[in-house]
Amino acid sequence: MLDSRDSELILLITELIDYGAEVFNNENNKFQRWLKKPNLSLGENSPENFLDTIAGIDEVKFCLNKLEFGNLA
Repeated sequence: MLDSRDSELILLITELIDYGAEVFNNENNKFQRWLKKPNLSLGENSPENFLDTIAGIDEVKFCLNKLEFGNLA
């Protein structure tokens, strides 16, 4: 059994993956590469390094949102 925090993280990561796929036009390989690349908006850290906390997941969503609307992330 997962505790409530882990369950919430899994749910949020699942939602993030769905949103990332949408932003990258269902080109999952591009999205996976983006998750692994250092990102200026995240202090030159890769987005995948932020997926262990709710605040980190929110930061990655914010970066995806910027990409979706034409800002660099």
